[in-house]
Amino acid sequence: MRLAKQLWGELAVQSGTFCLLVTSIVLFWRNNALLSALVAAECVMALTLWHERHDVSFFLILAVFGTLAEMAFTHSGVWQYANPTFLGIPLWFPLAFGTAGLAGQRLARSAAKAWEARREALRRKASGFPGS
Repeated sequence: MRLAKQLWGELAVQSGTFCLLVTSIVLFWRNNALLSALVAAECVMALTLWHERHDVSFFLILAVFGTLAEMAFTHSGVWQYANPTFLGIPLWFPLAFGTAGLAGQRLARSAAKAWEARREALRRKASGFPGS
């Protein structure tokens, strides 16, 4: 029961982080300076919450490769941003992409743990295991 509450709490924080990032971009995309500051603060918050070695590596890899891909896409005309600042992308994009990816990765891990815990609880209950 305690593990389930902890996992639901983690899922709520991870979902909230992702929703805050999306909401910030939707509301403030026209002001690159303000949005860059907001996304940087959200990035610091996320990396403060999740700062294990694999988290930081995951963030950096996504931020770098996501940005390179976006630059290639915008340069080749696949799509364009309404308010680009550098090489076809907005200044805030690398941090936003890395933060969204980190929150998504954490969300997926917590969801998998929650599903596994639920499956184990059902297995125990079906087998008549004490304490189920």
